[in-house]
Amino acid sequence: MKLVLLFILFSPVYVYADINETVFVESTTDTDSDGVLDLIAVTIDRPSTTEKLPVILKMSPYSQGGNSLDFHDTDVDLLPQDQALEASAKKRSFHSKSNVFKNQETDKLSGYANVYADSVGTGKSTGCPTVGDMSETLGAKAVIDWLNGRARAFNSNGEEVKATWSNGNVGMIGVSYNGTLPIMVATTGVEGLKAIIPIAAISNWYDYYRANGLVVNPGGYIGEDADILGQYVVRKNACKKELSIITQTMGREHGDFSSFWQKRDYLKKAKDIKAAVFLAHGQADWNVKQKQAIQLFEALDEQTPKRLFLHLGAHSYPSDRGFRNNVDLWFDHYVKGVDNGIDKKLPIRIQTIGETIAKEQSLWPHESTFRQVFTLGNGEVKKIIDIGSKNKLETFVKNPTNENSNRLVYMSKPLENDTLFSGTANVQLTLSLINRRAANITVALVQFKGNSVGKIITRGWADPQNHLDFNEGELLNPGQKIQLKFKLEPKQFIMKKGYQLGVLIASTDYSYTLRPSIGTEIEIFTGKDSFVEFEADSKIQF
Repeated sequence: MKLVLLFILFSPVYVYADINETVFVESTTDTDSDGVLDLIAVTIDRPSTTEKLPVILKMSPYSQGGNSLDFHDTDVDLLPQDQALEASAKKRSFHSKSNVFKNQETDKLSGYANVYADSVGTGKSTGCPTVGDMSETLGAKAVIDWLNGRARAFNSNGEEVKATWSNGNVGMIGVSYNGTLPIMVATTGVEGLKAIIPIAAISNWYDYYRANGLVVNPGGYIGEDADILGQYVVRKNACKKELSIITQTMGREHGDFSSFWQKRDYLKKAKDIKAAVFLAHGQADWNVKQKQAIQLFEALDEQTPKRLFLHLGAHSYPSDRGFRNNVDLWFDHYVKGVDNGIDKKLPIRIQTIGETIAKEQSLWPHESTFRQVFTLGNGEVKKIIDIGSKNKLETFVKNPTNENSNRLVYMSKPLENDTLFSGTANVQLTLSLINRRAANITVALVQFKGNSVGKIITRGWADPQNHLDFNEGELLNPGQKIQLKFKLEPKQFIMKKGYQLGVLIASTDYSYTLRPSIGTEIEIFTGKDSFVEFEADSKIQF
């Protein structure tokens, strides 16, 4: 018997793995168009026993690291919606994508067969990565089908291998892309997938690389896009033609919610998910933003067992000590059928910003909050000039009561009580572009105290060209007055008594949007037609 010592987040765990083998599962796809069905490389660690075993499956495109590559340039003269541009590229290091997953990826659960698979076109799997579409989904599904006797697999000698040791009950867990794959395959309703735990995972790829008609960077990866991610994970020097199709069809020139992104939207298939879903996400994650977890939680069928944990961390496996125990309970209950009470707990647990202890709640937004409207201004017309290509948004929250031609700030009166804010803020702005036909619009909720430097709590972005339809924008004429509605990124936080809630309006957000040259002029029509709606548990005075 081989003794494998594995270090996880809090203490060493000893796992006995008698049998280690690698097989290649046959998918139903041919993503590289070579006339041969794709093969998914699968490694199995399992104890030697006559009993059939449940399975914990971890699937990843990162098993062999990543490739060096070029990012898209985010510095442009005009936004591409204003005129057609050929994007240049900048060399950037892309070596750290998989580093945040190391603790979680080496953690094996006892009492299960632990199975690891390379996503299609990556690692030792054949085919080409397709970055989130159905072909990639079917590659993951094939592994579960094989574990249930519905698909074929072969060893390195080409001999067929059956999973006679599997009882067909499967759980999946992963962080980021590795957590997105469980969501993808769960939307197929595949028989045998009993439970998933997606951590910092994507439920709609559009919301990762776009926002309300704008091209938006994932936090920390300026200039990344779907094609760049595919080039990073693909087997070295493979699939250049196939990946070029992603570049040609992902619509970086307009930012619309096109058919490319509609195929990578799992929310519309959430009702097909049969597996129990335990979502975990960091409130400080601005790479895969926590909207991804919340919107899937809300989209799931009410009959689907579901749980949401929002922790205070960033893009990582939660450091909360109770989370690891809940992982075991979730899988033991829904994969093994153990009656351990995890299904009786309240469905939402949140480490609120401003508090250190996670608390359970019944609803999102929090059941104690109610809707309020923050009207911006008194009917005057204000102008801002975009200088965001030279200044981070954080520079615009200094001295909020001072006049500044590059941003607008509106502030509440000081809070009379500690106040809980929860949910997703809605924005409506009435505006016109004076000297351009396209612009970035950025709005942020900010915590202020007097005229000191503010702290950005959450933010959101939108393209005025998409004011009627996020699926397709329209070219605007200078001076054309439009009404733009969009949502900020969701957040739950506590603002202490004496602080003030602020709303910041600006154009380019240096860390997230494309960066056109300075000088775009935007008129904001204030008053009843420009406002922010939010949820809080105390009445805010404006």
